[in-house]
Amino acid sequence: MAKYWWQCTACGDRPPWLTVCESRSVAAFIWDELAPSGWDQQLLRRTCKCKRRSLRITYRFQRGSPERISVRHIVGIGPDGDYLPMLWDTFRHSRPQGHWIDFKYQKGRSPWGLTKRLVLERPQLTRLLKAYRRVTGS
Repeated sequence: MAKYWWQCTACGDRPPWLTVCESRSVAAFIWDELAPSGWDQQLLRRTCKCKRRSLRITYRFQRGSPERISVRHIVGIGPDGDYLPMLWDTFRHSRPQGHWIDFKYQKGRSPWGLTKRLVLERPQLTRLLKAYRRVTGS
């Protein structure tokens, strides 16, 4: 399971998770705060102690890799019962202007699906992409 943390993309500070949001983990944050907000993207950028709104959810590209990935946008459809498919628009710290699209899912509040492949039927993919466009404007 990937480890997630909040990190400032300006100064590099890594405050403890619970000092940034009310949820105890990224899975709880998505399930309890982000999805119920209607995918409010403002929740994904927080103010750092350096006074910039540059705290973002961050994780390693793969286990053992020094490459860090930060979240630009997370948008999902549903949840449909306890199933929550999502599109994560991310960027590498070494190349912040680039966009990496990562498809993830959650089953209830479990983080297990965040590291697994997401397989969607064409109508689900269409709904997810339309939701992304509606929420992000791009």
